[in-house]
Amino acid sequence: MKITRLTLVVLMLLTLSACEQENSGWYGIVERERHSLSAPVSELITDVLVREGDQVRAGQVLLRLDDSSVQARITQREAELAELHAVREELTQGPRGEAIARAESAVQGAQADVLDAEQRLQRAQQLVRSGAGTQAEADQTLSVRDQAVARVEQARQQLAELRNGTRPEQLLQIDARIAAAAARLALEQKALQDLSLVSAHDAVVDSLPWQLGDRVAQGAPLISLLIDQQAYVRVYVPADARDRLTPGTQLMVQPDSDIPAFPANIRYIRAQPAFTPFYALNERDRARLMYLTELSLPEQQSGLPTGMTVEVRLP
Repeated sequence: MKITRLTLVVLMLLTLSACEQENSGWYGIVERERHSLSAPVSELITDVLVREGDQVRAGQVLLRLDDSSVQARITQREAELAELHAVREELTQGPRGEAIARAESAVQGAQADVLDAEQRLQRAQQLVRSGAGTQAEADQTLSVRDQAVARVEQARQQLAELRNGTRPEQLLQIDARIAAAAARLALEQKALQDLSLVSAHDAVVDSLPWQLGDRVAQGAPLISLLIDQQAYVRVYVPADARDRLTPGTQLMVQPDSDIPAFPANIRYIRAQPAFTPFYALNERDRARLMYLTELSLPEQQSGLPTGMTVEVRLP
C-alpha cells in the first residue's frame, strides 16, 4: 500500500513537472521596424533639424548636406539647356534677310569674276594664235576662269541653302540634344533633393550619430528611425515547440509590467535555426536549437515601448 502511494506521488510530481514545462514561456523583446537614411554623397552636414527621441512625420526634413557643388552643376546644366533652346529657335526662324542679301551679293561678285576671267582667256588665246603669247599663259588663264566658275556654283548653292531654310533632320538633332540636356538637369535636381534627408514614415528618431559640420562618406548611415504603428515581438522558440508553431498561430504575450496578458499571432518563423547549424549537432544538442519568431501585436497594444521584455507562451 505504501509503495502504491509513493508511486502515485511520483507520478503526480512528474505530471506537474511536465505541465510546468509545457506551460513555461519564452522571453522576447518588443521591437519596431527600422528605417535607416544614409548619405547619398560625401559632403558636409550643414543642418540637423531633429534630435534623438524626436517624433517625426512622413515627409519631414530631418537633415541637410552641403549643396553648393550640386547648385553649381545645376547652373551649368541650365545654361547648356538655354543655349540649345536658342539654337533651335534660330534654326526655326531660318536665316536673316541680311544673310540672304550677303549670299546674293557673293553670287553676283563671283559672276563678275567669271566675266573678267573669260575676257582674259579670250585675249590670251588671241595672243597664242598671233604668236605673241605662249600656250602656258593661255592654260593658266583657262584655269583661273574655271576656278571663277566653280566659285559661282558654290555661291549659288549657299544662297539656295539659305533660301530653303532649316532641314527637318537638323531640328530632330537639336531636339535630341535638348532632351539629353534636360535629362542631365533633372539628374542634378534629383541629386539636390537627395541632399535633404526626409522621413518616409511617422517615426521616432532612434539614432543620430553625426553632428553639424561633420563630413560624412557616401553610404554612411546618418539617421535611424523606429517606425510608429509597426510594433512586434521578437522571440526565440526552442526546437521542441517548433512543430506546433506556424504563421498565424496565436500565442499569449505577458508584458513585463502590470498590463494583462493578451493574444498575438505569429507572423514569421525563420526556417533555419539560430546560432549553430543543425547538422553540426547531435540528437541531444538539437533540442537546444532556437528559431527566431516574430509576433504581430494587436493595434491596442501598439504603444508598448521598444525594448520592453515580454513573456510568450502557448495559450
